[in-house]
Amino acid sequence: MKGNFKADALIFDVDGVLLDVRESFPEVIKRAVMKGWEKYCGGAADCGGYDADMERVLKRHGAFNDDYDIAWTLLCVAAASGEKLLSRALPRAWKLAAEIADYKDPLGEWVAIKYGEAAPRREIRKLCSELYGTKGKGLHLLETPMLNRHWRELGAPAAIYSGRDTLEWELAKESLGWEDFPDELVIKSDSGITKPSPLGLEILCRRLGASSPVFFGDTASDMQAAEAFGRGRFAAIGTMLPEAEFRYDTTEEAVADALSDSFD
Repeated sequence: MKGNFKADALIFDVDGVLLDVRESFPEVIKRAVMKGWEKYCGGAADCGGYDADMERVLKRHGAFNDDYDIAWTLLCVAAASGEKLLSRALPRAWKLAAEIADYKDPLGEWVAIKYGEAAPRREIRKLCSELYGTKGKGLHLLETPMLNRHWRELGAPAAIYSGRDTLEWELAKESLGWEDFPDELVIKSDSGITKPSPLGLEILCRRLGASSPVFFGDTASDMQAAEAFGRGRFAAIGTMLPEAEFRYDTTEEAVADALSDSFD
């Protein structure tokens, strides 16, 4: 990120950027699909219910940033197949990509019209939340920081644009040791603003007085939000977005690059 660009703010997604969630949210989806299949769809959960290939398809599609809705969507898609064995009902990754190719907002309406609602959305989301856990218990305890610095030590003003709700953000703050992070510099899903909308970036930049932020994300919805915002730079973390202009293996590397004026 070099040349004439100089970052005046660092805006972070949380999952896959500030926290390594590979042992938490994918497992939440997997368990919720298996339990939901038996409880609500009357089927036999004879397979894991979610895998890395499915995740790559869904996370490269801007509409599936919410992991709890991924579980619900997969259950509805599987139930529409008429199969009772989960292994036969769930589409393979290539078929899943074809299924979501005609997606149109909003998610709930699209799923209901195309697949029906064999599984109750509210109950599946509640199940996912229970699996993810609360303070001191649940799968969130398996998450680890990807940035080992306090937010005050980053070298530039920081903000958060996340798909997490308030409870999940509170757990993330504890994992990061960022309990004192200012609430006014966090946009969460229960604010009513969700990615890929650029509105979260617009609000945070206004509050920070920033015009050239670097937004650090790891999925298509993050990149789409940055593109729609149209200012600053987007730094892709991990392997999900190989087409991104600026891509990094680690968040530490990306932050160091952003602060060294090495974006071009």
